[in-house]
Amino acid sequence: MLERDCTDQWDNQDWSQLCALLGLKLDFLDRLDEMPPELRDRYTLTGWITTFLKAKCESVCSKTKSSLTRDLLDEIGFDPHSKAVETIMTRAFAGNSQRHLEACEWAEIFIRDELKYNPTWSALSVNFPFQSNITNLWFHFPNMTNEDRKRQESPRHVNIMNCVTKESRAYRDTHTLFESQSQGEQNVALFHGTDHLSAADILVRGIDLCAGRQKRDFSCGSGFYLTRNLGDALDWAKSTTAKPAILAFQVDSRLLDNSRRLNLFEHEDRWREIVSSFRLGQRTAKTRKSLITSYDFIEGPIATLTTNGTSDELAFEPRPSSFQMCLISDEFAEAFQQTLHSVVFLDIRS
Repeated sequence: MLERDCTDQWDNQDWSQLCALLGLKLDFLDRLDEMPPELRDRYTLTGWITTFLKAKCESVCSKTKSSLTRDLLDEIGFDPHSKAVETIMTRAFAGNSQRHLEACEWAEIFIRDELKYNPTWSALSVNFPFQSNITNLWFHFPNMTNEDRKRQESPRHVNIMNCVTKESRAYRDTHTLFESQSQGEQNVALFHGTDHLSAADILVRGIDLCAGRQKRDFSCGSGFYLTRNLGDALDWAKSTTAKPAILAFQVDSRLLDNSRRLNLFEHEDRWREIVSSFRLGQRTAKTRKSLITSYDFIEGPIATLTTNGTSDELAFEPRPSSFQMCLISDEFAEAFQQTLHSVVFLDIRS
């Protein structure tokens, strides 16, 4: 609905203004003028922008797009002197996430986030999804699964914080908040970094595995990722959205021990096979089917992107001392939802 509203708001004569606001070159959407309405209406404006970006990225040589640079952003359609390019570069290199994504994907993530949250065209750019007037205080929200509703059971509650903080204090404040909420020696703390609206959707509707991103390490459009490292979750959220949020799950270790787990930490060849299959789009349907019938979740190192020195093709290496878990079973995700303990919606100011 958001993207449809945005598409309706900008007619042909406003496209250059929209491009300027997004940091794109003013002629970036000129091809839409030549399209008949029935063809143009097949995609939202966000869809066309990302389609054009992908087409430009595919035309760039592998060596050029192996790393994120101003020259690359210029080549795929951005004004290299724009504030948008500055934001993309700053976000991508601020944490540990820059080598996890292909360079061109940072541009697509920025565009989608801008069209989702920029107050110029989004009605959803409010500070916080729930009780925006309450900041830096915990309040409660009911956490119910579909099974709970069917059984008409009383809801468990999730602790919510609308946290206003500064960039220099973001990690320390977030760490302190979650430390104050930790429970039980046998519980394992796992974190998921995302944006405000996605966090609210998980809180209200539950974990939707099909809402995952394409071409990730252990999934392609159908997976939910977590990490034990709060810093990694925060880095990811800050790198991919102007409205970061962190979900904290307190998981009884027995739930994990009694589940079908694929541990790839000691099987690098298998890790490389699975990561390459999903990230390069090779045999993903077959691979996913074989995994989902055998496992509830996969855990292993986070992949970093490198290039093969001889062919300039993408290669994947495990990041030392990193950890990620990917839920791939709907039944397990339903049970896992019940372990959601706390959510912090962040407003990070300079």
